[in-house]
Amino acid sequence: MPDVFDHIEWNARRIFGEAPVCVHVGNVKECDIKRHPTYSKFRAEAISTGVRSAPSSRLWESMIAMGRLCDMDGDGTWRLVILDCIVPCFRSLSTRISRDFRVEREEIRSAMVAAALEVWADTAMGVPPRQVRDRMVKAAFEVAFRHGSSTSPECSVDDIEIFIQPEIPAQGSTMRASSIIDINNIRDADVAEQIRGERLGALLQRLGYFDTVRGFHDELRADRRSGSVSRALRTSGLPRSRISNPNLYYHASDLYPSFIGLRKAADVMGIAESAAHRLIRAGQFPFPVARAGRSYKVSVKALMHFKDIPDAIVHVDDIESGALHASGCAQ
Repeated sequence: MPDVFDHIEWNARRIFGEAPVCVHVGNVKECDIKRHPTYSKFRAEAISTGVRSAPSSRLWESMIAMGRLCDMDGDGTWRLVILDCIVPCFRSLSTRISRDFRVEREEIRSAMVAAALEVWADTAMGVPPRQVRDRMVKAAFEVAFRHGSSTSPECSVDDIEIFIQPEIPAQGSTMRASSIIDINNIRDADVAEQIRGERLGALLQRLGYFDTVRGFHDELRADRRSGSVSRALRTSGLPRSRISNPNLYYHASDLYPSFIGLRKAADVMGIAESAAHRLIRAGQFPFPVARAGRSYKVSVKALMHFKDIPDAIVHVDDIESGALHASGCAQ
């Protein structure tokens, strides 16, 4: 009978299939490294590397960073991948303890996954990424041995239900822009929404990016892609969702690159690049970073969150109206 280990593996393979996997920035099209393995090959390498030398592995450092970045977006995909690359180490131990102590194997395996997830949550800050994998394994082993001598679980296993039906994240845009304009002190939500979009559209026009934005809008209107705003928010919290195609709303961050280099991120944060490197090595950088070869990539959304820059929700009509005015073509 399938257990939680099997569900983790099946769902990870269902998400990735045999497509190339990018552990550096999460999207092979945006990655500077051009050769990427299929998920099967990636998983085999991650399992082998984890057993041999996880604390010194750049691969595991990148995996942990991607897991943290996905967590910030409410996406458990890379957390699922991390578990899928760890649980093979749990199989033989859980089987042996189940046999020797006459405890249900499924109970032991569920407790091990729950313990690993608890460590994952507890090490989100202040722990270098390269240490996280071994801490998760150690905690899982300890709870398995404790479980063998007790009929009651040591920790809750409710968290593992998330891995039965994980969501597949949508791909984001890679177009570059330079800033987000926030509207403050406007009480009328409809007016604030319109002004926010028009100002951003005017900015994009002045920066010379609007032709690319227009292509993005055309894809939204033709339903060739979906806006990043959730369905619940589109139907309940946005003024024109009932009189306009709700898919025409999107987050301004959809127009930004997903990742930027560490030097640019350090400039935005107001620190030196060398200081950023020291914080990363010490596990004290304020948010996760991705590893791409010998360099680091910083999630723009994570940087925006750190700088308290709101990810404004805009409507295509407002963006285009603002761009039209900025170009001097308004009637």
